[in-house]
Amino acid sequence: MNKAKQPPTSKVVPFTGEFFYPQPDPTPQPATGNLSAFMVLIIAALAGGLAIGAIATYQRADQTELRQLQAERQQLQQVKQNVCTQ
Repeated sequence: MNKAKQPPTSKVVPFTGEFFYPQPDPTPQPATGNLSAFMVLIIAALAGGLAIGAIATYQRADQTELRQLQAERQQLQQVKQNVCTQ
């Protein structure tokens, strides 16, 4: 039996509509999302600390006494003006 050389047959693959594109090598991205969230947290903590410090200073005993003395001084100034103008 003599076999004649047959040309190599090509394999037919059905087209599914997808193309293969080589993917670029992934490059590491900077963590900007985490950094911005961290910065917001730090800023919020600083603002909270400043608010607590301001409240503590405002409610301190010597500051309360100072505000009371200033109010009394202003009232005395008004009384002085009323007495002197009459």
